Amino acid sequence: MLGEPYLQARRLQRTSVGRLKLPGSDSQPTHADIHLVIHKSGAAVWEVWLAAPPQPMDVPRWIRWLDMESEDSLARTVWNKLAPSATGHKSSPEMALPLAVLRFRDGTLDELMAAHGHDLIKLLHRDVSEERYKASFVHDELAADFCRREQGLSLVARNGAIDVHAQTKDTEESLLPRNTLPLLVTLELLCLERAVLRSFLTRFKHGVYGTMDDLVQLRRDIFDGLEEYYGTLAKTHGYTAEATSLGEALFGINDLFDSVVERLEALTFEITMRNQRAVNRLGLWLTTSFGAIETGFVAASIATWYYTNNLLAVLSWTVGVALATALVISRLLHWKMKA
Repeated sequence: MLGEPYLQARRLQRTSVGRLKLPGSDSQPTHADIHLVIHKSGAAVWEVWLAAPPQPMDVPRWIRWLDMESEDSLARTVWNKLAPSATGHKSSPEMALPLAVLRFRDGTLDELMAAHGHDLIKLLHRDVSEERYKASFVHDELAADFCRREQGLSLVARNGAIDVHAQTKDTEESLLPRNTLPLLVTLELLCLERAVLRSFLTRFKHGVYGTMDDLVQLRRDIFDGLEEYYGTLAKTHGYTAEATSLGEALFGINDLFDSVVERLEALTFEITMRNQRAVNRLGLWLTTSFGAIETGFVAASIATWYYTNNLLAVLSWTVGVALATALVISRLLHWKMKA
């Protein structure tokens, strides 16, 4: 998906952390397979797979598994194990984006949507309330499907995503179905992209400061960190481009990007102004120095003719005239620059 040049650049590193045993019972997942995906900038995403055995459609129960506040929350159980490794030991992850992968083997997608369309949208939004959605809302949400495969349904919302395939031939041993991989990679890159942008905003929190080298390095880091935003993934094929565009709007990435660009413009302006001040100081020094030296040579020539046998007098006149000239030139240049 990402292409050989992207992989060779080693912008992402995915490491298997291990398997966490869960007190699984009554068709619950018995373990969680955990991976850590780290971006070159330092942003990271925990990737946790919970494989449940085949079971009847029970969306309220599945939502409780994913709800961090629920008593039987599997997400909370996993996070309690991962939190000590997270920056700041937060009580909840900065962003949780469950991807529900559903496989319906005994019927068509149309049959599944007709019978459980409302439940699928509930699962998509992780809505724990018992209130029903309007039929028009359910219809519009289902119509936002961007999956291009027959018998496939892919949806993304602010609180989660679902990947549904009917009449699938995936084996029970395949933890990650191949037709889910594009959506998974897209969502992980969106999460990393959001984290990278937030880290840049944090660095700008106290304003633009630091040495010239620090500011130039920050500007270089920003351009390098925005590589994913500028289309490394979105340009691979149409499916990911549509999913990326939708996710950037839903997760507030576009707003974060605009904020970073505004601060980047301020950073560029600060670098330009500092460079201009440095050039002005250098010009002032060179003008003063060469003017004083040239005037000193003229004074030395006149003093040598007037004080033929008095070397001390010649040196005094030369140094005095050079210093006076330097003082006058610097004052004039300062006055001119202020004006």
